[in-house]
Amino acid sequence: MTKALTKAFQRWRESYGVSRVLSTVAKPVYTVCSGVARQIQAKVKRNGVAIRLPNGKTMRVARDAGVALASSLFWHGLDGLEPDTSRTLRFFFERSAVFVDVGANYGFYSLLAALWNSKLQVVAFEPLGPIYEGLRKNVELNYVADQVVCENLALGSRSGAATLYLPQTEGKDLESTGTLATNSWQVRQNAQPLTVEVVRFDEYEARHSMHVDLVKIDVEDFEADVLLGMAGVVRRDQPFIVCEILPRNREHKNERTRQAIEALGYTPYWITPSGYVRVSRFDFEREWTNFLLSPVSVPGEVLSDLSPLWELKQHQARAGVA
Repeated sequence: MTKALTKAFQRWRESYGVSRVLSTVAKPVYTVCSGVARQIQAKVKRNGVAIRLPNGKTMRVARDAGVALASSLFWHGLDGLEPDTSRTLRFFFERSAVFVDVGANYGFYSLLAALWNSKLQVVAFEPLGPIYEGLRKNVELNYVADQVVCENLALGSRSGAATLYLPQTEGKDLESTGTLATNSWQVRQNAQPLTVEVVRFDEYEARHSMHVDLVKIDVEDFEADVLLGMAGVVRRDQPFIVCEILPRNREHKNERTRQAIEALGYTPYWITPSGYVRVSRFDFEREWTNFLLSPVSVPGEVLSDLSPLWELKQHQARAGVA
């Protein structure tokens, strides 16, 4: 009886006249509710959060250690923050032994790496003192201090003290768009200059020996210098690199970054919801800003699966080509 009534109700609500009345009434309600929901998510912040990851583990963001990060995870879950990039990195987290996180911020990817693969060792670089302290708090709260080494350093092409330009913010978090790039909008807008310590990764690795499998770079237009400073390790270990490259079509067009990648013999793939698109330059209009820099390439302009790249890299390593 109940099943029959359910079927009858479904047919009734899908009938031409009823469906038009219901949808006409419901659409403005839906529009208002959706708008309110977006406003709530934008205005109501979460300071500290814990979310369950797909592998059953829990990621925690400590109090006053990344309010924007905690808010994004609270309202949207794991896929609320760069979902395509996150899935890309998770693919490599499962297969890597050492991950270098350059521009770690409050540690989202460092934490995710350690929680995703308990055998993965992480080196996280964050030059800003208050953010670095938040990074350490998050590492300790998630009980991954034995996996994640936190370094209060920036990476670049020259070691020593340097000026980082930090825009002002009204919230608890420090602004995440601070940069060491001197030809940047941050400098033109008179962002606060701060002195930070910079090291070439090649020099750092000479003192802390490791074989690097994976690198993430998010340094606000300074990625060319980071790549130049780690060129020796990159050529030796051939890691996969996930790198943010912001669109700068009216300025430098990312030519230094393109040249650095080309000099390393790497192939850039644009990370999009539709797959990985092989590109040869970065001066094009785009919504997504992260790229996979691969030491190997396979036929095809668009990849839907990273396995062929990983398998080819492993084959070349076994054959002594890489």
